[in-house]
Amino acid sequence: MIVRDEERVLARCLRSFAGAFDELNVVDTGSADATVQIASQFGARLRSFTGCNGPDGRIQDFSLARNLACDMASHEWILWMDADDVLQPGGAARLRAAAERGGFAGLHTTITWGGDSWYQVRLFRNEPRNRFTGRIHEYPQVHGAIDADPLIVVEHHPDKAGKEGSVERNLRLCEIEVREDPTNLHALFHLGTCYRLSGRHDEAIFRYQQYLALPGTFQQERYTVAYFLALSLFAQRRWQDCIDAAVRAVRIDPRYAEPYCLLGDVYAEMREYAFARQWYRTALSCGSPPPDAVLFVDRAKYSDYPKLAISICNEKLGQSD
Repeated sequence: MIVRDEERVLARCLRSFAGAFDELNVVDTGSADATVQIASQFGARLRSFTGCNGPDGRIQDFSLARNLACDMASHEWILWMDADDVLQPGGAARLRAAAERGGFAGLHTTITWGGDSWYQVRLFRNEPRNRFTGRIHEYPQVHGAIDADPLIVVEHHPDKAGKEGSVERNLRLCEIEVREDPTNLHALFHLGTCYRLSGRHDEAIFRYQQYLALPGTFQQERYTVAYFLALSLFAQRRWQDCIDAAVRAVRIDPRYAEPYCLLGDVYAEMREYAFARQWYRTALSCGSPPPDAVLFVDRAKYSDYPKLAISICNEKLGQSD
């Protein structure tokens, strides 16, 4: 773990992960509250490290701190967590069973936050080349086969009271990454998303288009960029451009219901309800999110949302489904 001023959530996190680990390695990046004392109460091996922070004292590189924590680990597997994570019941036993079974280098678990869920590698073999990359939205680069256990669920419950907001922090660090390397696809994706979540859609569209103009092989991220581009275009009511971007997302990966629902929304806004209904029906035909989804999915778009939208379209058309 890496922590800083997490006294309100740290004990909750560590209680939820009880039984999942044999040693607890915690890197503190400059706490001024009781975080260190709470970690000590749970038997943590502690390191203080501020080399990941900038001149203003704010963090500038999450991977530096993550990798220091990894270097502290002395066992075969590394499990990483955030202080505002909560492991759901049964998760500790499943993590241990997966590690005992082996046969993989990294394990995807399910991460949930609000209405979104996605896969993320949270367990990986402890070897020097398996380390984190990225100033922000850091992730472990794992060499070898990736397995998955979607029944290991980690819920994210952020508490940012008195801290730098997530969007503000992410925007600050993503801008640094893109200045350092304008071809960094991961940074362009997250920078565009920061702008979109801040309502700065022109800047989001520019960054998403930059991303899509570059070569890349991470299909799910490219799908997500095309879909998020369509969302920003929808917010600007640029209907034809939105349609083009949503169709591009579908062509990259046709298994997701979200762009079909967005296409339905566009045609509904244009009062072309028959076309809208067709796209909502296509969304329903997806059934469920792809089993290997590693980025955000909106589960409502696979059932409740298109069902309600179809009913509204039928009312507009004076028909029954």
